[in-house]
Amino acid sequence: MRRILALLMAFACLTVSGCAAPAEEAGGTRLIALNVGKGDCLLLLVNGAAYLIDSGYDYTANLLLEALRQLEIDHLNGVFLSHCDRDHYGGLMALAQSEVAVDAWYAAAIYYDVTPGQHPAELAAAERGQQVRYLNAGDTLRLPGETEIRVVGPLTVNTENENNNSLVFYAETADGSLLFTGDMKLEEEYALLEAGAFTAADLLKVPFHGDNTASSQSFVETVCPEAALICTSAAQEPDTPASSILKRYGKAGAEVYVTQDYRIGLELTLTSGQVSAREIAWELPDYTGAVTADIDSAEDLLTLRSRMDADLPLAGWIVYSTRGSELIALPEDAVLPAGGTYTLGTKATSAEVDLRLDIKRIWHKSKLDQALILDGSGLVAAITDNGKPE
Repeated sequence: MRRILALLMAFACLTVSGCAAPAEEAGGTRLIALNVGKGDCLLLLVNGAAYLIDSGYDYTANLLLEALRQLEIDHLNGVFLSHCDRDHYGGLMALAQSEVAVDAWYAAAIYYDVTPGQHPAELAAAERGQQVRYLNAGDTLRLPGETEIRVVGPLTVNTENENNNSLVFYAETADGSLLFTGDMKLEEEYALLEAGAFTAADLLKVPFHGDNTASSQSFVETVCPEAALICTSAAQEPDTPASSILKRYGKAGAEVYVTQDYRIGLELTLTSGQVSAREIAWELPDYTGAVTADIDSAEDLLTLRSRMDADLPLAGWIVYSTRGSELIALPEDAVLPAGGTYTLGTKATSAEVDLRLDIKRIWHKSKLDQALILDGSGLVAAITDNGKPE
């Protein structure tokens, strides 16, 4: 197992020897885990059908769409939203507004503190004139082939933490079993253990990004997975994956995979109860190191710097502020000159800039704020922060 605690997040999707392989051409049940930082974005490919399980952030939506293009998927048999946190539902609207067909939208029937009519899955489905099927513990879905979705949680509404309203379900396939847990924490975990809801699974999507407020010893021993997948970024969530959780799964005999350890992501294949893994390869430009960035929080100024010998068009690029959740799409005519700079400011910026936003501020003056700069395919080109304490 590799564990890289790097400040640079990177995202991408699957190709085989540089060429996308349609889902039905590969054997076994495949789980594509995209590296979308501290978020979940998974594609389950089984029996010629494709299912999306969570969609990452809004600012990583380009990566999700690029992944579908690379995998030659223009039709999703279903979309599952585990719970109403933005690192899981962020890409749903972009998907709904794309040309990718979606047969069905699924979400947990139990959720809390969502304005009526504003449930993220409902909004995405409504964009297509469709409705959401809400799932309860005990529900089953028959999928193509011998696959069955078996919902085991949540059992009761949690009004303290939406993570504990996560949709928890098994995908039982001819190749073996997979358990998806969303961001379930110890409270939901204990309730399901007490109800006897958990059985062994060959492949586990580890709950709550590998944080130590999930994955109790009893849970790990009961599920006893051969392989455990953790979706996280230590750059965004420094306490993940917790060393105690990595040890716990390791001692249980599980091979642990962490999305942040892969520039693009990884593919896990389940065949006859055995899990194999390979790093995703994607032939797209890598701007890591070629483009750098820095923030002047006093001036509310972001500067992109080029180490390239040629001008770089920035059309489709995104700047994202982690503290304020500001998402700025750079203009179609934006260009980073060879060896030069491109500057972005606001009303608070006194210096001349290439792009001045008609807003008061972007970067926080006193608390830690990160800038993620993503290229047009959703890959992180650079990351920086304002130098302030957390």
